[in-house]
Amino acid sequence: MPKVKNEYLENKRNEILDAAFAVCKRKPAYDITMTDIVSETGMSQGGVYKYFNNIDFVLAALIDKSNLQGNYMEQIDEIMESGNAPDITLHKLFLVSEQYFSDMLISYNKILFELSTFFAYHPERYERINKNVTTSSTFGHLTQCASRIMITGVESGYFVPVMPVNDIMAFIIASFDGIIRDITLSKCYSGKSVPQSGVAFHEKNLIQCLYISTMSLLGKNQNER
Repeated sequence: MPKVKNEYLENKRNEILDAAFAVCKRKPAYDITMTDIVSETGMSQGGVYKYFNNIDFVLAALIDKSNLQGNYMEQIDEIMESGNAPDITLHKLFLVSEQYFSDMLISYNKILFELSTFFAYHPERYERINKNVTTSSTFGHLTQCASRIMITGVESGYFVPVMPVNDIMAFIIASFDGIIRDITLSKCYSGKSVPQSGVAFHEKNLIQCLYISTMSLLGKNQNER
């Protein structure tokens, strides 16, 4: 297929996804329809269906775009290959997570948050959509890398954890989930869904607190200081 035609098809596909993204800003991601997208694009129904057979393909493509946001996968891999000490590597991974969450808050976080809640009640829909997702999750990759560093650090004696490392990892994941939830609710829904406790939610500050808590739980061999 000629390059010009390839570029044209890709541009039209992205135009449809941009329209779907705009619709998702106004209504829940799990509630959008092909009719919404056709109306947003101004294209004919056949013009949209030429690129996406149904709404599940659109949502899968939006998830793919979210996973390709920035160059975070490359940054994570570079950190893992740097050969730094485990605590330095973890610190760098947490710094990447800070920037990642900040970027996602102004782009795809609302969509992913709404879909994850919806999928919890509709696993069959998750399976249909997920089989068309072609990219790996940045957050999943980040979690796997952090887990690997923690486990190898404990096995080598670099870390001396006060609790089993699997429990520490579960604490990190649960904490990240809470941060994602409350930050998304407070920043993407005008704060109406978050109890007015007088506490301000700042993703970078919360992730920094989580990092400090993680290092305290992991401990460090006195000989490594």
